[in-house]
Amino acid sequence: MKRNRVIILIALIGIIILFFITQTNKSPKLSLMISEEIILDNNLGIEDQLITIDSEKLYTNPKSETFPAVVRSDGEKPVETEYTGIALKTLLDEFGIVVKNDNTIIFNASDGYRIILLGEEINEPKNIYLVYKRDGELLKAKNKGGKGPYQIIIRRDPFSQRWIKHVEEIIIE
Repeated sequence: MKRNRVIILIALIGIIILFFITQTNKSPKLSLMISEEIILDNNLGIEDQLITIDSEKLYTNPKSETFPAVVRSDGEKPVETEYTGIALKTLLDEFGIVVKNDNTIIFNASDGYRIILLGEEINEPKNIYLVYKRDGELLKAKNKGGKGPYQIIIRRDPFSQRWIKHVEEIIIE
């Protein structure tokens, strides 16, 4: 009887450990929600108003770029760093999403932070980037002490006041 209890207990512990391992190793995903007013290029086969972007699509995207940026934090010296990501305009173009200058784009983070940008800023070349690496390392999730898995970098924001970390959702209206 005791032996059966031990076997059951060990099996339960194994199941719990397996559950946590599979939960922590999931690749990060990004939700892209599009209001019905946004024009979609149906030649690309995108007809859904909700698109889930898998991390591998971003990590292996040939249009990803590595670029320098200066990180400025309150009371600390500026730090030169290097980010890798894709221009948001390029990513949206790949999904056939046409952003007009007067559209609003909302970025929601897992910590509740939110920023809103105009399409005009998104359409500026080499300005808004969805990044996933800093100095060659993948951005860690918030629960692992990082600023990822995704972060929005606005290159024309010299004091990085509107950058947003822990991005998990982009809404285009």
